Amino acid sequence: MDTISFAALIPLVFLIHPASSFSDFRYKVDLDAERNLVLRWGVHYDSQTIYFELSGSIFMHNWVAFGFSNYGDVIDADLAIFEVHSNKVHIKDCWTDRNAVLRMDYRQSYKLTTGEWKHNKLFLRFQRKFETCDPKDYIIDTGTTHVIFGVGNGFPRFGFRLPSSVKFGLQRVQLLKPDLPDPEIPPDTWSFDIVNPKITIPDRETTYWWYVTKLPKLDRKHHIIKYEGIITEGNAQFVHHIEVFHCQVGPHVTLTSYNGPGMAEGKPPELAACREVIGAWAMGASAMYLPNEAGTAIGGPHMSQYVLLEVHLNNPGLKTGVIDSSGIRFHVTKHLRRYDSGIMELGLEYTNKMAIPPGQGMFELPGYCTTDCTRIALPHSGIRVYASQLHTHLTGRKVYTKHIRNGIELPELNRDNHYSPHFQEIRALPRHVHVLPGDALITSCFDSTLNRSAVTLGGFSIREEMCVNYIHYYPRCDLEVCKSSISDWTLDLFLKMAKARNDVDDVGLRYQSVDWNPAKVTSLQLLYKNAPISMQCNKSDGSRFPGEWSSKAIPRIILPNRERSMCTKDISWFT
Repeated sequence: MDTISFAALIPLVFLIHPASSFSDFRYKVDLDAERNLVLRWGVHYDSQTIYFELSGSIFMHNWVAFGFSNYGDVIDADLAIFEVHSNKVHIKDCWTDRNAVLRMDYRQSYKLTTGEWKHNKLFLRFQRKFETCDPKDYIIDTGTTHVIFGVGNGFPRFGFRLPSSVKFGLQRVQLLKPDLPDPEIPPDTWSFDIVNPKITIPDRETTYWWYVTKLPKLDRKHHIIKYEGIITEGNAQFVHHIEVFHCQVGPHVTLTSYNGPGMAEGKPPELAACREVIGAWAMGASAMYLPNEAGTAIGGPHMSQYVLLEVHLNNPGLKTGVIDSSGIRFHVTKHLRRYDSGIMELGLEYTNKMAIPPGQGMFELPGYCTTDCTRIALPHSGIRVYASQLHTHLTGRKVYTKHIRNGIELPELNRDNHYSPHFQEIRALPRHVHVLPGDALITSCFDSTLNRSAVTLGGFSIREEMCVNYIHYYPRCDLEVCKSSISDWTLDLFLKMAKARNDVDDVGLRYQSVDWNPAKVTSLQLLYKNAPISMQCNKSDGSRFPGEWSSKAIPRIILPNRERSMCTKDISWFT
């Protein structure tokens, strides 16, 4: 949990619980490392209402703040304030301005149904609509919600800044999870681990550690139906994300052993065949359950046992002597499901051809999966996407993927308006999205570089940026990567116009030499949204599908998807 300070915070339990007519509060998250704070919640989609239960150890002269803000700040926050007077609990709907001044909301959107305080124990039940139509209220959506909470002494002072004695904590959750049936786990399900073999984390900021190992020997085909991250105790700060790649080599081929940095010179060239993702984890992710229709295939006489474990290690403090055995645990069954599942990468190539100028609040990086690629690579009946994991590095603030068919924008595949690189769940979708050959998918990442004085390049380092959507789908096909970057000749024209240095070939150095001003920033943004692109339309073995991919027109949306807000009769066009 991220904490501003908890020195004065009393042990408190936040529980979100449905009212008496709503009994499903299946979701739970701990709010601090000691688990003194716990969050549970229930959702009623028909009434667009979320039900909260809050209880804990609170003294008579304490007050409790609970609420939300865009990225976990106590400024511009939507807060419910709870006070105890004469053993009675009172609730006030409040907000803070840009200076953290606490103000009473003229429209009270929270409904307190139960409020009890006895023997320093507080018990509350209250509820709120997802969207209240109050401009001072936070809109609860299906993306990341930054929950903030704290305890104050005395009484809250409206019209004044929140005192520094009020110690706020932060937890990131997805409150509006899809209402899906429980997964089926056959009784014969067993598990195995693919983990680092007690490696020493290098004393440099970014390392992609590669370890070649084998899956268990299975004489017949099995299905992976669940997987989850295993993080070495005490190493959560070092492990950014993990992937396990199946190696697309023959069942009788022997791969050279390798255990070391993935970017190192001298790594075995045959590891280029290890590209098919069968499991992934990132910071904040919980266990991934595959839908009852699908499982990831392993085993049998025609499949290689070899896999490549890749662990992105982040060590900005350059600490030495840290041992790591992190990886992924797979749960498998011999009871095969109807379809084989796969994972596909959408978004931007890992390249320094994409960059974000310094000092930007929200700079958009679009990545394309084009109609030409899906037309040649997807099966005739298409694929169905059941889960999505959005991924950026440190500057990512908002990410979404749009779905286009014949120029018509369909409902979005996934969106997170308050994305955090510290909370990268694999999220089950409320419906399985049917993607057909000839469809286009546009993944856009919005990055903030307000605290950076130099340009941020695309790349693998934690200080560089990525923009990826890992989609989980069935039936599995041979399309592993459908990503783009700006075409080389277009970027060269821009850099010449921007008066970048021309005595070097390195694109990153040329970007870094630009004297960025608003006109150049705007020009670069327009370039990314309109210029021809280079496509990665790649198979699982790393080869590209046949075609010309070096200079392609970007997909165009002729008819945008229209969403009607519940708070207005006007139609809003979302971009």
